[in-house]
Amino acid sequence: MYQNRASHALDQGSPKIPDDVVEAMWGIFVAIGDFWVLGDDPEPYRLRFQAFLTNRIALNPIYSNLYAAALRLVRELVKAHGKAKGYELLFTQKPRSGPVGPPQTELEFIQLYVTNEFISLRLALGSFKSFGAVNYCGYFGGANIEGQPTPYRTHE
Repeated sequence: MYQNRASHALDQGSPKIPDDVVEAMWGIFVAIGDFWVLGDDPEPYRLRFQAFLTNRIALNPIYSNLYAAALRLVRELVKAHGKAKGYELLFTQKPRSGPVGPPQTELEFIQLYVTNEFISLRLALGSFKSFGAVNYCGYFGGANIEGQPTPYRTHE
C-alpha cells in the first residue's frame, strides 16, 4: 500500500541550493581526497553528494546557512592562503586551545557540520577502498568465489 512521504513541520519540499554553494561544497568534497591522498575518483559520487546536500537541508534547514557560511569561509581561506593551503587549514586548523566543547566560532561550526560530515560521506561512498577494504561497499561484501579474497572475516 502506498504511503505518503513522512515530513516535519518545516519541510518545504526539496530545497533549491544556489549553484555557487553546490560547487563550493563539491570543492571541499574533492579536496578531501586530494588532502588525504585517497586516490579514488570522486566524480561517480557527485549525484549522491548533491542528494546528501538536499536531504540535509530538507531535514534541517539550518544547513542552508551552514553551507553558505562554508562558501564564504572557503573563499576567504583560498584568497588568503592559496587553494591547497586554504583547504588544509579548513581541515586541520584548531581555532582555540583548551578543552573541546560545543562549536563557538564559524570555523568550528563549519568543521563540525560541513567538513567532518563530508569526510564521513566521502569514505562511506567508496573511499574506504583506498585503504584496502575488501568487503566494502555492502554489508556482506559479495560472493565467496574461489581465487578471490574471502568477503568476510574467517576464523583464521
